[in-house]
Amino acid sequence: MYKYINLFSGIGGWELGLQDLPMENVLSCEIDKYARQTFLANFPDLPCVKNNNYPTDIRSLDPYDIPEFDILVGSPPCQSFSMAGLRKGLKDDKDDKGNMFFYVLNIIKQRRPKAFILENVKGLLTAEGGRSFRIIHDLFRNAGYSFHYKVIKGCDCGIPQIRQRVFMVGFRGENQETSNFQFPEPVPLKFTMRDVFNCKTCNRDIGCTVMTHSSGKKFGQPHNSEYYLVDGAPRKITLEESQKIMGIPDDFIFPVPKSQKYKQLGNGIIPDCVRLVGQSVVKYLQDNIQEYYNSVTCES
Repeated sequence: MYKYINLFSGIGGWELGLQDLPMENVLSCEIDKYARQTFLANFPDLPCVKNNNYPTDIRSLDPYDIPEFDILVGSPPCQSFSMAGLRKGLKDDKDDKGNMFFYVLNIIKQRRPKAFILENVKGLLTAEGGRSFRIIHDLFRNAGYSFHYKVIKGCDCGIPQIRQRVFMVGFRGENQETSNFQFPEPVPLKFTMRDVFNCKTCNRDIGCTVMTHSSGKKFGQPHNSEYYLVDGAPRKITLEESQKIMGIPDDFIFPVPKSQKYKQLGNGIIPDCVRLVGQSVVKYLQDNIQEYYNSVTCES
């Protein structure tokens, strides 16, 4: 069993995705009060919640107060890198959002976990002309970790949503050049937009990216992400249907206002993507890294 910490838990998409893997949550952290409400409503039995170990702010978290853990996961705030934002990258100092990667890196350098899994918007790759991503890549490599990354879509993981996110994975002490780590291969869709709308025809099998708020765009307008042509007529996707194309269970509780549910779905991570990437990381640790650690121990 691998112990993990989640430094930006949001509503709990990581926990949903990892709950059936040989991984145990020992700490989650989230600053947004509404996201915390949703998280606590759905994960009251997690050890980190029962032990009152659900801190609010990574910036005030002492790395040495964190319980022992093997894997660090998280989705640092993405506004600085989003295609829809100003894309200031690491230069964004508003609320420190552009610099969360440095706080993550500090914990990794201080505590030296076996692996990390991070996720962010695709725009991270090109923010500041790619400079932000190069800095992040080099910092993690210089800290003694390999650094693998791949853009993964929701529809690569069986969920009918085009949503694209970059996943970053690293292993302590691994030789990047000889690594054979592989991200998961795409899997077939579990269902399509026809199943979501319970209709005969839909203009899309795979849905648009769920946004954090209603855009007001109508069917046929540029950048519309809410309207579909369903059985020949324009139809706006509901919040409940948006929840389905996030792969979040129907019985998941949202004890927050409608506007916050929009925001939480739009900011959320698709649990099926987490699960597949998590499976790849766990398998790689089991098959490769443990052998490496054993050899180091024997030599010392």
